[in-house]
Amino acid sequence: MKITTLILASSLAVGSLPETAFLPNSKPTYEQVVDENDPEEILAKYLQAIGGEEKLAKIKNVSMTALANFQGQSIEIKSISDAENQRMMQSTAVSGNVMQKTLLVNGKAQVVAMGQVQELPEEMVAMLKAQTYVFPEAHYSELGYQLSSLGESVMDGQEVVGLQITLPNGMITKEYYSKSTGLKHKTSSDATGEITYSDYQEQDGILFPMMLSIKNPMLPVALEAKITSLKFNQSLTDSDFQ
Repeated sequence: MKITTLILASSLAVGSLPETAFLPNSKPTYEQVVDENDPEEILAKYLQAIGGEEKLAKIKNVSMTALANFQGQSIEIKSISDAENQRMMQSTAVSGNVMQKTLLVNGKAQVVAMGQVQELPEEMVAMLKAQTYVFPEAHYSELGYQLSSLGESVMDGQEVVGLQITLPNGMITKEYYSKSTGLKHKTSSDATGEITYSDYQEQDGILFPMMLSIKNPMLPVALEAKITSLKFNQSLTDSDFQ
């Protein structure tokens, strides 16, 4: 929720208000002061920048496909986030062969890799729940995330404001948003690496980053992934999450 602070424009000091402020027919003048480094303000600006809460609330699911090339091999990443039914699926295929798939259905999560199925613990289920939301930033509070400001800095040639997000399990993620546009620029964590977002394009009235640069300790170079398919509010079936 967007938080603003109201202060008396004339003064903050006790006893320094002009006498006219207390006359029967006079009204003190107020002005809005917005702390651009306040976590709630940063998120509110971002949500407004990508379309506004009213439009975002109408998006119940998203289906995406991203393509990348790594050392001559094509990589296809598909993901489905279904906030309405709290389901998600993400698969990674290399040269047409699905190497790994992560599923969250009916409150249970599993990873399927090379024909082997691994059930994930409750702690991981709680983390994946955020991925069921198309725009999880609007749900940080209800997910129990603690937010703190990282202040302002210059990153990749632009001014950004940073957020530190602490999950209930203690995992820390850092997010950076453009100070000028409000759009998310980068996400980083020790567990998952770093993702840089760019090439925002409008889809159904909503701005979405169509280029992702993924850096991970497991990758010798950054993986540049381009979103080639983006669809909102599709008719999903159980087969989409198998």
